[in-house]
Amino acid sequence: MDISFDIRNSEGDCVLVALSYYDSETIEHFSTDLLALTLVFYDVTLIRKTGTGYVGSKILYAVTDVLARFLDENDDAVLCFYCDADTDVQRNHKDLLPQEYRSRLFSRMFDKYTKSHGLTDYINHRVEIEDSGNPRNKQYAHFICRREHEMAVRRMGQILMQK
Repeated sequence: MDISFDIRNSEGDCVLVALSYYDSETIEHFSTDLLALTLVFYDVTLIRKTGTGYVGSKILYAVTDVLARFLDENDDAVLCFYCDADTDVQRNHKDLLPQEYRSRLFSRMFDKYTKSHGLTDYINHRVEIEDSGNPRNKQYAHFICRREHEMAVRRMGQILMQK
């Protein structure tokens, strides 16, 4: 099941939030953990459709709100974000790699939202994947899920770090 949402603001910016379902065969490739196999993993992709410059905080807040509501309505959902080195983004911290900047921005967005809404049942598990041959190709994966699924998600993160 693929789902998408358009998030717009009054300045003409539009971001598409796409959720793509990982089928069970894909998950079985990574893990035989029974708990992980009962969860539903969604790849989350953010695509800038219109606008220039930085994506404003109102758009980022709206993206977080949509994703939080999706998690609230889907008990066994795990949202997966992947920040790779393939796409540069405008950023005000030029000392950070683009993928690290996106990872940190995403974590701050999530933490700020959950704190402001008193949501304590969700976790953001961040995995740093290092490429020993190329330090600029460091990548980051995030798994967001209910706290009760934390152990399964941490096991998936450990598998990713070994690849």
